[in-house]
Amino acid sequence: MSLLFDPGFVILREDQSVKLFNIILVMSQVFGGLAVLLVTVWMSKFENGFSWSEDPDKEFNYHPTFMVMGMVFLFGESLLVYRVFRNEHKKFSKTLHVILHSTVLVFMLMALKAVFDYHNLHKDAAGNPAQIVNLVSLHSWIGLSVVILYCTQYAVGFITYFFPGMPIPIRQLVMPFHQLFGVLIFIFVAITVAMGISERAAWKHTCWTKDGQMCAQQATSSFVGVFTFLFTVCVLILVLNPRWKRQPLPEEEGLHHLTSSHSMSD
Repeated sequence: MSLLFDPGFVILREDQSVKLFNIILVMSQVFGGLAVLLVTVWMSKFENGFSWSEDPDKEFNYHPTFMVMGMVFLFGESLLVYRVFRNEHKKFSKTLHVILHSTVLVFMLMALKAVFDYHNLHKDAAGNPAQIVNLVSLHSWIGLSVVILYCTQYAVGFITYFFPGMPIPIRQLVMPFHQLFGVLIFIFVAITVAMGISERAAWKHTCWTKDGQMCAQQATSSFVGVFTFLFTVCVLILVLNPRWKRQPLPEEEGLHHLTSSHSMSD
């Protein structure tokens, strides 16, 4: 396995490598787009659509929808920025990276509000308040842990690399951990989504739990999980292959060598 991620181990010519990159990139966008489309269909067609706090049952539907849109698709897109635009100026890539992650944060917060409102404002069949206890499932425990890790990662990355920005030696020290934790959080997001899909299906899909049959609702939710998994795999392949890593542009070479030398001298 280590050979696959060894930049010195070359199987494909450069043109073949670029072609493979483009194929996997297109596949990632197809899989990610299908995950977003199907979770929207699942929540709008089979779960009676969307609403705000006046209808907590429908407000919940924003939770899986926004989580897949934000924490899966846009999170994955933010990781791909430095691969897809590896020949662009770093300032452009960095700005786009921050914008995407900031958008993910907004989607994530709205999704959290939706699920907490669903629990806290829930009503029984007679319309009487009937709160659902928060944070009792394994999905919620892992999910909240991922949220805390993501917010921490966002804050550290923003302060270190964007504003106000830390000195270059600190940036270089933090970078390997920033990259590692970004990938690990993304993997845990996919795991959490799969757990959430299973929990919702077990709770709501009576065609499976009572009738013992496959129905369109169950198939749709399962395919959300399948395409989330495939999108995650494609993103990880694109991000972890060092041959597709962004290299300093010619005009950045001087600064790159200067900062490297400065770090070594320290």
